[in-house]
Amino acid sequence: MEAEWSRLLEILYRTSFRIADSAEFRLASGRYSRYYIDCKQALSYPEARELLGRLICHLLDDERFDAVGGLEIGAYPIATTVSDRMYRDSGATLRAFVIRKQPKSHGVTDLIAGHVRSGDRTLIVDDVLTTGQSTIDAITRAREAGLQVTTAILMVDREEDDGKQNIEKHDVRCSSLFTLADLIRKANADESKKNQTSGSAGSLQRKSA
Repeated sequence: MEAEWSRLLEILYRTSFRIADSAEFRLASGRYSRYYIDCKQALSYPEARELLGRLICHLLDDERFDAVGGLEIGAYPIATTVSDRMYRDSGATLRAFVIRKQPKSHGVTDLIAGHVRSGDRTLIVDDVLTTGQSTIDAITRAREAGLQVTTAILMVDREEDDGKQNIEKHDVRCSSLFTLADLIRKANADESKKNQTSGSAGSLQRKSA
């Protein structure tokens, strides 16, 4: 899976990662940072979704679940991608759902949209982990609906504000595919490559002169 991991990191870096000279990006936690990650940009692309499904299903190994979902809207494309991949790979039905932040004002007003049942073994997914609060909200609401939540998988862990530890306090195993450090290393490598290319071009120009 190393090739798939590297390719998805490349897509995330090219589409979803921003670096500023100063801490100008306001995060969901209210804190400001030089680094911003918007995984929804990457998930606009079918290649990224295909890679993501492969990587998460590989990470699950032999662990089995009845349902996969999380808080709207970031979790839903991840949940449907994992559900589709699981079905293609094994024929297993892993039902996808999304947890609304507020109940609908019409029709069935349940917070959970999707076919889930009390007692379902449930995987919670999310895009970016900072404090872990959105994932914790999803875990709490899923459990209130009778779902059995033991595992959470995130696309990117910023490794800030004890997000992973905050989730694990709720008796949930938490893992991620990427970290903010992975993206920063990718950015540094890209910048170094550009500098080397620029230096080589300048040297060739001097020789030609």
